[in-house]
This record gives sequence, C-alpha cells and structure tokens, in this order.
Amino acid sequence: MKQNILGVWSGILLGLSLLSGHTIAQTIRITYPESRAVFQRNLDQTTIIYVSGNFYQPVDSVQARLVVENVGQGETTAWQTVQRNPQGGIFQGPIRGKSGWFKLEVRAFTGRDIIGEDVVRKVGIGEVFIITGQSNAQGFQDLGAAGATDDRVNCVDYDNFANSTLADPPAPKFQQLSAGALIGPRGQSAWCWGILGDLIAKNYNCPVLFINTAWAGTTIRNWVESSRGQVTKNIFAIGTPNENFPKGMPYGNLSIALRYYCSLFGLRAVLWQQGETDNVPLNLQRKEYADAMQFLVNQTRADTDRYPAWILARSSYNQGKVSSNIIQAQSDVIGTYNNNVLPGPFTDPIQIPRPGDDVHFGGEGLRQLAQAWYNSMGPVFFASSLPLLPLPQPAITTTCASNASSVTVRLPDGYSSYNWRSGEKTQIITINTPGTYRATLKDLKGNTFLSPAVEITNPIQPVAPTITLARQPGSAATGDQQVCSDSVLTLTGNSPTNTRLIWNIGAITRTLSVGAAGTYTVQASNLFGCRSAQSAPVNLVVRPRLIIPVISQAGTYSLKATVPTESGFGDLFDWRRGANALQNQNTSIAKVGSSGVYTARAKTIYKLTNGSSITCYSSYSNPFDYVLNATDQGMSVYPNPSKDGVVYVETLEDLPNAEITVYTLTGQQVFNKKVDSLNQRQWLPLSNMGKGQYVVRVRSAGFNVAQRFVID
Repeated sequence: MKQNILGVWSGILLGLSLLSGHTIAQTIRITYPESRAVFQRNLDQTTIIYVSGNFYQPVDSVQARLVVENVGQGETTAWQTVQRNPQGGIFQGPIRGKSGWFKLEVRAFTGRDIIGEDVVRKVGIGEVFIITGQSNAQGFQDLGAAGATDDRVNCVDYDNFANSTLADPPAPKFQQLSAGALIGPRGQSAWCWGILGDLIAKNYNCPVLFINTAWAGTTIRNWVESSRGQVTKNIFAIGTPNENFPKGMPYGNLSIALRYYCSLFGLRAVLWQQGETDNVPLNLQRKEYADAMQFLVNQTRADTDRYPAWILARSSYNQGKVSSNIIQAQSDVIGTYNNNVLPGPFTDPIQIPRPGDDVHFGGEGLRQLAQAWYNSMGPVFFASSLPLLPLPQPAITTTCASNASSVTVRLPDGYSSYNWRSGEKTQIITINTPGTYRATLKDLKGNTFLSPAVEITNPIQPVAPTITLARQPGSAATGDQQVCSDSVLTLTGNSPTNTRLIWNIGAITRTLSVGAAGTYTVQASNLFGCRSAQSAPVNLVVRPRLIIPVISQAGTYSLKATVPTESGFGDLFDWRRGANALQNQNTSIAKVGSSGVYTARAKTIYKLTNGSSITCYSSYSNPFDYVLNATDQGMSVYPNPSKDGVVYVETLEDLPNAEITVYTLTGQQVFNKKVDSLNQRQWLPLSNMGKGQYVVRVRSAGFNVAQRFVID
C-alpha cells in the first residue's frame, strides 16, 4: 500500500499531478490516509478520520466505511457520505469510527450506480504517543530490544538522527514496530516500546502509534534552552567540535512532532523518560528541575496553542546513584492542579545494577520497563488524560483559467504560510505545465496541515469531441442530417470518460436526442472545468408532418387513400388489414381480397446528400370497414353503367397472363389487352365508344368470366 496515498502525495500534500495523457483505468483512489496510520481516539473511543483522494471521471457522491481487518478488533461502520457533488477531481471529508484496526473502503457513485472503489488496508483508531527525553527513551541497538508481535503496533518510518533538520518531515509513512525498527524521527530501536505497544493493543484492543523524539545524553537545561532558540551544549562533548547541539535541538524534534504528526493524527500524551544526567553529573536541585520541567510542558502548549497531555516517568538512577530532588521535582509537576500531566512509572528500582554502564536498561530490564510504563497507564490514565484529536484537513478548490489551458489551485484562507514544493509561497497558484505540485500549510502557531492530492491529465484543455449518430456508431456524423417531424435524431458525443459533454443547447449528457431543426455542437469539459473547442457542427433539417390519408372504396376489390393534393405528399402508402401489413401494396390504390378493417398511412422517401435516405410517415388513417361481394364470380366491371366511357375491370384473384377482351352484343371485338399479372384494377379506354351494351371477358389459366356493362 506504499503506492497508495503518501506514495502519491509523497510529501506534504497538495499533489497536483499532471499526467502525460495516459489512460487512467482507476475511477477513484484514496490518497489520505496512508496504510498503518493510527488516529487518536477520544474519551468515548471514537474519532474522525479525514479522508481524501482523487477521482478520474465525473461522480455525484463518494462514500466510505471502516471494515475490521480481523474479527474482534473493532466494529465495522455503516457507509458514510464523505462528500456530495465533489468537484475538481478531489474528494475529501470526514468519517467517524470507533476504536479498531480497519480496512478503509471508498466507493464513488453516479446516480445510484457504483462506478469505482478503492481500499487502504490497516488504518487504525487507537492511541498515539510521542516519546521524548534522553537515552532510556531513545533506545539503542544490540541491548535486547524486542519488537512488537501485534500487527497493530506501529511507528513513524522517518530517520532524522543524522540530519537533525528543523524542516518538516516528508509525508508520513509507517511501519510495524519490529525489533530493528527505527521509531522516527530519532528512536534507535524498538527498545521497550514494542513490548509496551503489545500490552496496550492486547488489553485495550486498539492499535498504537509511537513517535520518538528522545535524545541521548540530554539534560533538562538542553531542552529548555533549545526551546528558547538558544545554543545549548552537550555536557559529554565539551571541548569537541560537537559540544553544541544542532540548531534548535533537542527540542526541535519534539516541537515538529507536536505541530506535524499531532496535527494530522492526534495525540494521547507525551511520554517523558529523563532525569539521569540531571542527577549525575549535574546534581540539579528540586526547584530548578521542577521549574524547567513545567516550563517545557508550558512551552509545548504555547507553541501549538493546544493542550497536550504529558506522562512523566520518575527517573534519576545513574551508576548506582538516585536523586530524591529529581524524583520530587517530577512529582511536583505531576501534582500541579489541572496540569494534564500524569504519573508515569518509577524506574529507579528497575534492573539494579544495570548491565554495561549501569545507566541503560537491557534485555529483561526492557521488559520490566515496558511493564512499568503499562502499569502506569491504567483505566484512570485513559479516562483522565485529555487527548488531542486530528485537526481538519484544509479544503482545496481547483478552477480552470479563462484560457482553458491552465488550472488555478486555491488553498483556504486563514493560514500563516503556504509552501509549495515547486517553490511558490502563495495561497493561489496557476499551473500550465505538466508536473507534480505540493504544498504545506501552517497556522499562526506553526501547526502543519496537508491538503489533498490533486491529479489532472495533460493536455489541460480537452481535445474537441466528435459527434456520431447513435444508429451509426463509430462513424462521424456528416454536417447535414434530416429527420421526420415525429422522429428524433440521437447524437453521441465521443470524448474520454474523464470529461463531461456540454451541448450548445445546454444539455450535459453524452447522448442527445433532438427533434428540432437547428445546428448542434458539443464541448468536452474536464474535471477542472476546462472546456475544449466546439465540435464540428451537425445541421438538422426536420421534414414536415405528413397529412393522414382518408380511405374510400375505389372499386369492388380496391380501396383508395387520398391526401390533399396541395400537401405535396402522398405518393406512397402503407396498407394494413387489422394489424397485418398488406404486401406489395404501396400506392394510393390497394387491392383487397377479403372483408375486414383496413387502414393506411402516407409515406415519403427523402434522399440525403450522402446517398442514404429517410422515410417519413403519417399516422394511420381512420379504419375503413370493407365487406366483400361474394356473388360476382370474382370479377367486377364498374362503373356500370358508365356515363363517360370510363370503365375499370378488376378481379378478386391475382391472375397471371390474363387477357382482357371487350365485345359488342353482336360479338364484334372492340378492345383487347394482355396483362402479365392482373393484380390491380385495369382501365379500359372506351370513352370513344358509342352508347350501348358491351361484354368484357377476362381469361387466364383456370379463369374465364364475362360480364355485360352499359355505356350510357
């Protein structure tokens, strides 16, 4: 999980990562907190964890929950909304949980659909301690230090032993407190703290985090003088090049831990193990030590404008000598009313004499020391010490600059300094080149805050999208399109999933159905609000609505659909009987061969410039109830009589290779026509014939019928 958050916000976070145009497969990613982070619980065993991260395509909301890593090591929470309608590719917000060791899970929603998930393993709500003092707090290698066996016992993975820098540490990383672990920023081994962590984790069923700022060989004067910014001397290096402690040290590490780690993760108490050198060789008196100790406690509170609890070990043993002055002075500070300073272990009787130099614990003595610390941290300690809780993470906003090719990132008001890893020291920066940008915020007291990580892709301005037709996916829409008045044209905007598509009519969607004539374009907008150029336009022509035809009976076996001639439409028709379409009937006259209810609709085919076509339809007509005359031998001649010589003949059946012949009553043939297929009514050109009676005969294979008619 090192690749999760603080591998991404690898410093003091504001990560603005402008990636080089690669495809981001992950929809959402947690960037805070880091695996093995432990957050201080309150007296009611709960705390708030400030969660943040990145999302890579538009989302409507983000939820999170804590799921126990192991049965019995906490309570899984319900899903909690971290943020609704997050913007700028960043989500951040609080979730509350109860003491335990968890997997932190997040999920992103679009509407009701989950579109992405991420998880960080091993996140704790429990106890956070800063260790400080001198060598019996700092620890050493090769003296029998035992690591924690419980996976829930952790330490800061940062070594400031050699550099002694006063700069903020890198983005916090953590490790399980193994025997050889260095407890950052200065602890040199697991010492007794791994065993103490096991005892707390087991008996209070919670994870533990240790931060070690102790410094071997220091006197309380060194701590006080360095807290005042004074040069302070190492009494064991007088006359050497190292007689002066590094600038600001040893207090500097403690101050940074309180302002940095405590701001982020909270704190139960500062564990103070010191006093041996104030006994031997300094032989300090009770009042000087007590005043210095109280000054140091007060200084941490003045420096942070918070009220950290302290727990003081009563320690003075050095090479066979103990000091009642030192022990009483430590007890005086503990006994001060409303001081939030509590009694730690009395260590002078432990492992006497001590191995080696008769000062430092070792082997079994470290186990005894851990047990003594644990015994001092009973239920009364956890009920009465006032913990410091994590401070809220600063909100961050990102907006697109007016040129659409840079992003403006704004940190919130109210902080005394803003320091970007790229060198800027302003609250607002504008980014126009790919890269990673990070910042540290500090309040007036120097407490450190880390803003969320932000990632954006390059180029900052999205590429203009293309438009395709939903009915022709993958093929770009041509400039001119047509639809019928009762239809819509469905346009699809094509752009990466990390963009929104905004149409020139205001709709925000990837697929747009339009039925109004006009010109349509679309822009891509990324998570920061940067818009692309407009797409190529699509011009839509809407064909007018076709008039519904009226049906009348055209002949004995045919119906006619009529629309007003001024409509300009009605050259083609669809016919149906009931719900069944009539095949091969697409003109205004339809041949019908059985009784039933008939309807028709008009249709027109429009050719498009690209060679394709569209067909527009009217609604179906009112129904026409047709009744077949079954007494006419399957042939009809009409009108009969005919006043103007206009005569039609039609047959009930479709007749192949039919012959139509007209005779006078005397048998003289006056008209003859052969028809390949007699499947619709045939006009007989008899207008020049005189008045009288005539006979029409139709012959085809299996059909030979004659009927008399009159021209009047």
